[in-house]
Amino acid sequence: LKPFWLKRFGPQAPRSLAEIPLANFPSMQIFTMSPGRLICALSVFVLLAPATALRVTGDSLSLQNSTAHLQRFQGPLIPPMLILQRGCTGSSVVIRMTKDLLADLGVAVFPLSTKEIVRTGQPYKNPWWSPDGDLGDAMRKGVKEASDAGQVLVFNAFKLKSWTKEREELALNKALLDMDTRTVIVHRRNPLDILTCEIRDCFASVHGVPRGYPVDEKGKRDDTCFDRRQTGAKVKAFVNLNHLEENLDDSSAYPEAMQSSLRDLGFKGRRIVYYEDLVSHEYSADNLDISGKAWHRLLISLGVSVDIEDIKDKLKKAVGTYPPPEPHSELIYNIEDVEQLLSSGPKSMQSLLRH
Repeated sequence: LKPFWLKRFGPQAPRSLAEIPLANFPSMQIFTMSPGRLICALSVFVLLAPATALRVTGDSLSLQNSTAHLQRFQGPLIPPMLILQRGCTGSSVVIRMTKDLLADLGVAVFPLSTKEIVRTGQPYKNPWWSPDGDLGDAMRKGVKEASDAGQVLVFNAFKLKSWTKEREELALNKALLDMDTRTVIVHRRNPLDILTCEIRDCFASVHGVPRGYPVDEKGKRDDTCFDRRQTGAKVKAFVNLNHLEENLDDSSAYPEAMQSSLRDLGFKGRRIVYYEDLVSHEYSADNLDISGKAWHRLLISLGVSVDIEDIKDKLKKAVGTYPPPEPHSELIYNIEDVEQLLSSGPKSMQSLLRH
């Protein structure tokens, strides 16, 4: 069978059915095969059965030895998975954990090390982009390459705008829609954590509204900015009190705004999941149920159905690997002023401070 196998798939011949592009399994093809081809195909299937990962259930493509399965789709491309997150909401952590969990569940993920592949202002970050095309063309090439390898392309982005009139963004939206991209929105439940992080990263204002500025432990302005993540420098946020409530409201508005935009564009999924729930098992085994439900919701939104107990079983290895978040007194320099202002505000603001 080796010559047939190599002729069909080339030098990158898959080692098992798990690695065969799903597009090679049209449901009616078996009935149009010649007797010889049918016998050959069935022989390959039997020989590789112990290692296979695919089986068809009622409405999905499923994974053997796992409860996970991908929702059935039309056409030759495996729908990509898009995680929408704004900055300072754990986007790097979530994309890594999502890929690891999918791999643990038996879903082959395309190896993509490049970040921010759909930033319209910086299209050159997309490895498939070329000056004579647009980001839509680039994503079609990327998804085809992943699908040809029997893998799913998982990536993240800051936002997709339904109200855009820019050519590059329109082309990107259309391409992602045409490829039946599955989406999920991940956000932080506590807007004070987002605001504090953004100030420490030197994002001093948004839409002209000042947020504050980063300082060291003595209150002196600090310009470490995003590099603090690599250097370990102790940087605190000096929060602008005059616009605190406005900035908190801005941070809180993101998930619903993105959900509305995705709905208007016609994307599937669109569920909102909170970062705090996704990582809570890392602090304590008592939170395993919380994280299991959150990851189940995220995967369902991305078109992956899986038993929640199977998810929890995969998450157990990370239990207790990280300490809980620091109190805000360790992150905010003018903490007393912030606490006083929050305590005099609505109940939704009073509960934000972490002691």
